[in-house]
Amino acid sequence: MKFICEKETLLTSIGQAKEFTTSRSSLSISSNVFLKTVQNSLELRTTDNNLGFVTYINVKTIEEGETTVDCERLLDVLKGFSDISDIIAETKEDILIVQPGGNSEKKFNFDLKTIESSEFPTMKNADDLTFFDFNSADLTDMIKQTSFAVSTDETRRFLCGLFMHRTETGINMVATDGKRLSIVERKISEEIPLFPPAIIPNKFIGCLKRFLSSDAKLELAITDNLIGARINENIFIYSALVNGTFPKYNKIIPGEQKNKCILNISDMKDAINRVSIFVLDKSNKIYLQLRENKLTISSDVTDQGKASEILECDYSGESCDIAINYEYLINPLNVMEGEYFSLNFDSPERSIKLIPETGSHDYFHIVMPIQQI
Repeated sequence: MKFICEKETLLTSIGQAKEFTTSRSSLSISSNVFLKTVQNSLELRTTDNNLGFVTYINVKTIEEGETTVDCERLLDVLKGFSDISDIIAETKEDILIVQPGGNSEKKFNFDLKTIESSEFPTMKNADDLTFFDFNSADLTDMIKQTSFAVSTDETRRFLCGLFMHRTETGINMVATDGKRLSIVERKISEEIPLFPPAIIPNKFIGCLKRFLSSDAKLELAITDNLIGARINENIFIYSALVNGTFPKYNKIIPGEQKNKCILNISDMKDAINRVSIFVLDKSNKIYLQLRENKLTISSDVTDQGKASEILECDYSGESCDIAINYEYLINPLNVMEGEYFSLNFDSPERSIKLIPETGSHDYFHIVMPIQQI
């Protein structure tokens, strides 16, 4: 195998490919990238056996062939080619030689050990899946409004992912860690086929976000045990889905709640960030003291001191005190659109619903307060 290509193009693709490898051992094939030249195209593949990545870039092929090489090491090598526009890559026996191409006056090369391509694991083929178009801006927004609520508790694997399912009018995306829940109920005008409900792993979501832009052409495929995404027609990524049954989340969504407090989003975020400076316990606990048209946010008294701040608000309900994890408020407020939001609740011990109050929105967030003894 021998080819010439733009260094930056290959560097970008190898950087993307590395996210789909595993680094348990530098001698493991799972840490390698598969390279194959066909005509004037270079195919790159990586997989950690659960996730997979395939892309194609334009190269000038001098000799067709295939091999595998440590992905992270190749990435480091390409980063070392500063001020060089093109590179030449060539295999000789069990070595991949990478050196400056074009008219570069710099004379150096790197010899990277390879592993036979026949040892590379079999990967999923995009041609075996049925794809449907999905607006990339919609998916990006749905992920933004929910992904922070995904659980990281591996003992409850069925919560360690975003739950996505088809509805009569569109698609719902839901995340929960058992103490908070975020949901988007997106109406979709495009024709989208029925697909099995899917729990999408957090790692795949993170990888997907790095590829998506508002104008990217996106196609999705969802089966009983796999999700695949084809992006701009030259990138294919996939992942096994999380096994398990997602909770019946509709049963925990409160209906009409009797108390409603309307606040400015920016003012609330700033106040929480200031008060949280004095929050030292692992529960991230702050206190919300609600009185008529006034909210006081405060921390516990510690050896370092205490913080409190008063905000004007629109509230005419009963006076009450709520203890809550401040991150459960900050996370949704950081992604919420508009100028105002509302805290909706029945009592200080029961679930609180956060709803944007400006414009028309199809998402909301639910958080559980900290029970006070």
